[in-house]
Amino acid sequence: MPPQLLILLAFIMDLISSFISILVGYQAFKSYKVSSAKGFLYLYFGFIILGVGIFLRAITVTFFVLVFRVMEDIPSSFLSLTNFAGIVFTATHLIAYSLFITTYVVQAGSLGQQDLGVGVAAVFPIVRLFYIPTLELLAITMLGFVVVNSLMNYLHQRSLNSALVFFGFSFMFFSHLLFLFMIFDELLLFYGQIMRLIGFVCLLVMLAKVNRTHV
Repeated sequence: MPPQLLILLAFIMDLISSFISILVGYQAFKSYKVSSAKGFLYLYFGFIILGVGIFLRAITVTFFVLVFRVMEDIPSSFLSLTNFAGIVFTATHLIAYSLFITTYVVQAGSLGQQDLGVGVAAVFPIVRLFYIPTLELLAITMLGFVVVNSLMNYLHQRSLNSALVFFGFSFMFFSHLLFLFMIFDELLLFYGQIMRLIGFVCLLVMLAKVNRTHV
């Protein structure tokens, strides 16, 4: 696939993922207003931070691409800036995933609460904005914790909503696995974005179903 086309697809997928992530956060906030369950509040902040981070990365990548097309000699300071931007964007993911972990920690400590299973590459150096292996491994570990807990919750509840939660976080988990190995094949970036988008949609459907039952 031509690098320019891959960057365009990555930009479009990031914009879509950002929009849906913010929608998920909005639905989680509506659930929090109805139930006052803290888990929904953590989901709200997590997905809002995630959505904003993805949106800012899409805009920043576009800026860097335009700059690199104009400038013939890229100063080392500018390359360092791309590294810093990649760390910032990955950090927003880790903060969001920490909030998702907190959701399940709260659930474990408050068994009387409402069930949260029912309510819960490219062209160098642009690749720096998508690929930081150490932080990807940390994200995978954190999401792995959430996936295991959502699976246990599904096995306990056996409901459609808890299944959607499990599949949502599982797709997000596998998206980061693809991001980790995209250095071997740039298309893994695009496939990872598709899996992340599917995960967001699963969680959006779950929260929309929950909110509809409270109308």
